[in-house]
Amino acid sequence: MASNQIDFDKFDTLFNPKHIAFIGASEKSALGSMLYLAAFKDSRWSETFYPINPNAEQVLDWKSYPTVLDIPFVIDTAYVSVKTKFVPQVIKDCVQKEIPWVIIFSSGFSETGDPEGKQLEQEIRNIIRGSTTRVVGPNCLGPVNAENGIPFSFADLKGTPGAVSFMSQSGGHLTQLIDVGFKRDMRFRYGVSFGNQIDLNCLDFLRYFRLDPKTRLVAAYLESFGTASGHDFFLELKETTKIKPVIIWKGGYTDDGKRAAFSHTGAIASNDKLWKAMEKQTGGIVVKDNEEFWNTIKTFELLIPNYIPKGRNVGIITPGGGVSVNMTDLFAYYNLKVPEITPESQEKVSKLLPVENVNTKNPIDLGATGFVIDIFTKIIEIIVKDSNIDIIIIPMWPDHLYSYVCKKWIQIQKSTQKPFVFCLPSIADSIQLSRRFSRAKKLLHKNRNLYFLSLRDAANSLSHLCDYAEFLKSRNISLK
Repeated sequence: MASNQIDFDKFDTLFNPKHIAFIGASEKSALGSMLYLAAFKDSRWSETFYPINPNAEQVLDWKSYPTVLDIPFVIDTAYVSVKTKFVPQVIKDCVQKEIPWVIIFSSGFSETGDPEGKQLEQEIRNIIRGSTTRVVGPNCLGPVNAENGIPFSFADLKGTPGAVSFMSQSGGHLTQLIDVGFKRDMRFRYGVSFGNQIDLNCLDFLRYFRLDPKTRLVAAYLESFGTASGHDFFLELKETTKIKPVIIWKGGYTDDGKRAAFSHTGAIASNDKLWKAMEKQTGGIVVKDNEEFWNTIKTFELLIPNYIPKGRNVGIITPGGGVSVNMTDLFAYYNLKVPEITPESQEKVSKLLPVENVNTKNPIDLGATGFVIDIFTKIIEIIVKDSNIDIIIIPMWPDHLYSYVCKKWIQIQKSTQKPFVFCLPSIADSIQLSRRFSRAKKLLHKNRNLYFLSLRDAANSLSHLCDYAEFLKSRNISLK
């Protein structure tokens, strides 16, 4: 089915179903469906959830039905967790019932490399052709809604809802992103795991997320385009990045990774050169691993559209010459610049610092005076206003990991539209410092301030941000 056959006005019901059927629900199973059933007991669907099991009269105190055709209610979404050989008949019942959305949990299709798995996928396509039923999967977890907490995930969904919508070819990456997002205060709107993409695919969800007014950032883990064409995805990506950023973690960019991708979702991974060309031409941001993905999402979520850098010039303030050299090398390696600040700013800085063992030009090496909070704070205020600086980087040392320090520096951050970033590399190896940071962390989350636990992650993520800023500038686009 072509993407243009989708009624996108009704697509929202996939993420907001009222009546849910679960085909293959069983109390005897230790895996699969039983991992999710209990979660529905305390959910908003506790009274509108219908287990399907012809061999049981009840499942967890719910009335069980032999087939979806026996349910005396209109069903919005059906989840399928049965052996692959039974899936075609189940899909026929869903089509007859006119269920608009079917999520196939079951695995054992094209990802096995077995021709029978591929044939089963084609049989499912034939069954739904011309009907109003659309399929997500197989080999997937389906949709997630951060507002209502559809509980088909191993992750904690107690975070604050937001504006990040994501899609993933991997169910594991979906649940990990939610879990990491909760801990790092990423705020999601919608998410979906779509596995083998035999019907609904990355193009459909990219288009829907572009049209969704509450989605301000799109993130995707992809191993292939599924049933979508690379050209159509390119065109849709080009349209989407004009109004909101898109971050894509491309899985299977090495030969070994491509082999792993095939055994994971049956993906025939596309050429890495194609993805690089697409990134350059569309303004999409392509990343290569999980940490880069999470950090880039967090960076764009907090800084777009209010803190778009005007250039790549970074102002670094730190006590310690060796650290300043290391940071300069790192940021320069990631295509950022560390220019001298203006003579006027240098003069102001020099009045606050001793003559020896400091650098007043940029990186600003405060020497031992960097541990005097009032002096550090006054230097930040100077650099924030410097016309040569587009981005401010503040590495926080152990002496800075206190709430009162964060409050001072957060106030400065609120006074500027330049990206303002905290780095805390020292806490990664210290339980004591991590505990001390806990209160400061709450403040940073509450005020939605960007921080990193790695200087390298900061440099890489900000470089991606500058890439997108330059894309917008080259096309004279201003995000609202």
